[in-house]
Amino acid sequence: MAQERCPVYTISVVSRQEYNVVIVLRMRAESAKIPIYSIVVPPESFGVLFMEGESLPAVNRAVYGVKHVKGVMRGVTNVDEVMKILKPAKPAVEIDVNDEVEITADVLKGSRGRVTFIDKEKGIVRVELLDSAFPMPLDLKITEVKLVKKGQ
Repeated sequence: MAQERCPVYTISVVSRQEYNVVIVLRMRAESAKIPIYSIVVPPESFGVLFMEGESLPAVNRAVYGVKHVKGVMRGVTNVDEVMKILKPAKPAVEIDVNDEVEITADVLKGSRGRVTFIDKEKGIVRVELLDSAFPMPLDLKITEVKLVKKGQ
């Protein structure tokens, strides 16, 4: 028996409101028995949801009048494109232990530190700040640091 896929539609929402919209959509789909089978929020939220439903009218009925929903994008979304967003390729790691890096994210943006540990599988580096009076280890994503100087 061949597995049949339902179409996936892209829903545009106000950025940072994705999870609030999902809660409302789930409650609406369950209470009104709208044939919506799944709702996916990408990990790097950028104002988009993916909704698997029986048809476009069913999706439109689910999102109609929901606060923070901008609209349904035209056409059916390719499932392969959704999978690329959900499983992004891991960045190439050119950072090694003892390298000097600059933090590019959060409150410590611009601070420099020395790498003491790297977990290439999880994409995490442990950095000790050079500016602090005592060693302060921080676990950061590899994408949140920039190589400044190679260590010995």
